[in-house]
Amino acid sequence: MRFLAIIVAVVMMLAMPLVARADISLSATASVTGGTALGPHALLKCTGYSYSKTGDPWAQCTNLGTSTALAFGSLTPRLKDSGGNDIGAAGCFYGEYFFIVYLFPDAWGGKGYQLQQNAATFSTEINTSVVRTAVYSSDDKYSASGSAQGALNATELADNPQINVGYLAKDFGLILKAKRPRIVRAEYGIPPYPGTGDSRPTGWAPVSLTTAAGDYSGAITLSMTEW
Repeated sequence: MRFLAIIVAVVMMLAMPLVARADISLSATASVTGGTALGPHALLKCTGYSYSKTGDPWAQCTNLGTSTALAFGSLTPRLKDSGGNDIGAAGCFYGEYFFIVYLFPDAWGGKGYQLQQNAATFSTEINTSVVRTAVYSSDDKYSASGSAQGALNATELADNPQINVGYLAKDFGLILKAKRPRIVRAEYGIPPYPGTGDSRPTGWAPVSLTTAAGDYSGAITLSMTEW
């Protein structure tokens, strides 16, 4: 079809009378927005009592797409086993569900980026109860058929208890620093008192059983900056 179109165009031009020469001036513009970009995130809703840390989050949780709503629902004062059976009082209110925010930062041109959580604000009743855990997993993939992203290198930094990498005091709220595309998770939950082998951040406090009935809310800001 392309060859036929070219022949037709030539025939038409030969059939037309000659015209005086005319010049056309074309202008061109371009802009570069930067060396980093934070693409669309993915939000997963997970059931805490049946969730396995060694399993695939995408297989265990509900994909909410690019939603930004962490709807913990009605908090419960009862503990459950992995099958969802009641196993006793929790001694506090907590959320049966937690959320994983998958972030997909990109980088090019040698630019580095830093992902961090700015100060979160919540209703007083849950302000010290919402926990964020940053997770870098070498097993995460960009697609089901793709390769695992692998471990962080010596120049990269993550606030991640699973790989025991600390972060600098000036990088408060740090989730990840890198110079190449990486996948990272930010997990949010309102947990009960820690069980055997569990821990909670310094300053954490549960939602008291004396908390008045009502709806409580908050806001979290995740930001990406170049360095």
